[in-house]
Amino acid sequence: MYGKLKVLVGFSLIAVAPAAFSQYAMDLTGVGNGTVANGVYVSPYQGTITGNGMSYSGFMICDDFNTESYLNAPWMASMTSAGALNGTEKFPGTQTFGGSTYSAQQAYNAAGWLANGLLNNLNDPNKQVNYSFAIWNVFDGQQTDPNGGALALESAAFSAVSTGYVASNVSVFTPTPRDASQEFLVVSPPMQAPEIDPASVASGLTLMLGGLAVARGRRAKQAVRSDLHGRCN
Repeated sequence: MYGKLKVLVGFSLIAVAPAAFSQYAMDLTGVGNGTVANGVYVSPYQGTITGNGMSYSGFMICDDFNTESYLNAPWMASMTSAGALNGTEKFPGTQTFGGSTYSAQQAYNAAGWLANGLLNNLNDPNKQVNYSFAIWNVFDGQQTDPNGGALALESAAFSAVSTGYVASNVSVFTPTPRDASQEFLVVSPPMQAPEIDPASVASGLTLMLGGLAVARGRRAKQAVRSDLHGRCN
């Protein structure tokens, strides 16, 4: 994080000062609690982050519906704060919603607001789907709303940002290079992700983190690896 680095110690994160633009090794290890909508697994996913004193294992939230990601295929990433961007983020441009234009900083604060809400509603699959698609919609310019609640949440997020909300407890992990993987958000304090049986993930069809691979009939390359992709338009 720019100004702060979150390090897992037991079940809490503590802040230390990292070097700017430090690199972290990331790996997706599971699909969280396995909730699916529109043929895709929705956030949060399970993963690990290591490097520069960090050793994290827990939930990671995807904000990027367009890039492909895979289980058990590590990549490198830089870290910043959703509430204090340092220019390394994947979506540095403005975002438009409801006829209004928002800066990249406002968009990441909105995504952070939604990420916090997502982790507070994991006992409700319908809300989990709505929060996940609301986060994707912030950055992909779409209005995908499979359960009829994502757009309302996106509106609430931007309203919160407009009245001063700052996502200071959300870290942004941006892949290096940017097309190496999707971008992920991690909320502090962390939540422990459940263990997922790899056999339950591999169904013979690729389930994307974003996109509609099931409908397109694309096959997973390996049953145990269970490839997870971003949106493929």
